[in-house]
Order: sequence, then structure tokens, then C-alpha cells
Amino acid sequence: MLIKRTLPVLGLFGGLFSGLFGAFAISGTAQAATDNTFDIRPYEAAATCGAQTLQIKVIVENVTAQGILTVELYRPSKRSFLKKASRLHRIRVPAKSGEQTVCFDIEQAGSYAVAVYQDIDADRRLKKKWNRMPAEPFALSNKKKLAFEMPKFDDAAFQVPATGTVIRIKLQR
Repeated sequence: MLIKRTLPVLGLFGGLFSGLFGAFAISGTAQAATDNTFDIRPYEAAATCGAQTLQIKVIVENVTAQGILTVELYRPSKRSFLKKASRLHRIRVPAKSGEQTVCFDIEQAGSYAVAVYQDIDADRRLKKKWNRMPAEPFALSNKKKLAFEMPKFDDAAFQVPATGTVIRIKLQR
């Protein structure tokens, strides 16, 4: 059973924090991080790797056996990279130690980008620090390192030929 607690921001600076950083809450779960009974929905399942379709095979390195591994595929977008508007598909799988492989079926060759994060507490959200940087293990395709600005699609983009492709991404802790 998943229990979620939210603590409101109170005090003199509460309005300032919510204005600058959006909804500000502290969440916790009563579910063990190694429990494999996560809320992974059917539409978040990975495609079967090796199927006779055009695919992007993503090999994620540096995974620990905690929570959920989330892998997201994005189409080209200058204004909405890493936002729902440009996300093509999201895959969630229980995290296992070491390397994990997931596959995306795609309709056509072209330019794509992948974002990966390990949701350690399995609350289906990427935790962020005060400066909006990820607090949970995170990585982008094309070995793009995060700086103090939102990454751009072109920095994380890779080309997929008509035969498909395999990419490796190492989670940054």
C-alpha cells in the first residue's frame, strides 16, 4: 500500500517558495524501496527487445536495486524538451542492480533524445533539489551532463537510422 504525506509550506516565505519553485511539498512513502509491487501501468511497459520493428534499445548503467527505473523518449522540440508536450513514451520498470535494458518501438528514423531517472522511493516523481537539479539518479542521452540550466534537446539528441539503434546511458548519482 502506498501512503503519501504532504507537508504544506508555512510561514513568512511560503508564498515566495511556491511562487518561485511551483508547488513545494515533502513526500514520503511507507512502501519499501525494494518491493517489486510498484504502480507500473500497462501503457508504461517496455516493448519486447528484438521485435521485428524499428526500435531504440536503451541500456542503462549504474542502476541500484531500489525503486523504479523510468526511461522517457522525446521528439525534437526547442521549447518543451523534458516536458510532457514533447514526450513520445515513458517506460517504467522495477529497478535491478547493474545494467538494465529497455526498448522503444518507433515509427520512423530520425532525431530523438532519452532521459532516464531512478525513482528511489517509487513515488512516480523525480525529486529535485532547491536549485531544481535532480536529487535522484538521472541522465540524458548523448552523455549530456546537467549544468545550472535546462538542457536543450539538441544537446541530448541522437540519430536513429532505418535499422534502429542501441544507446548506453550511465545514471549520475
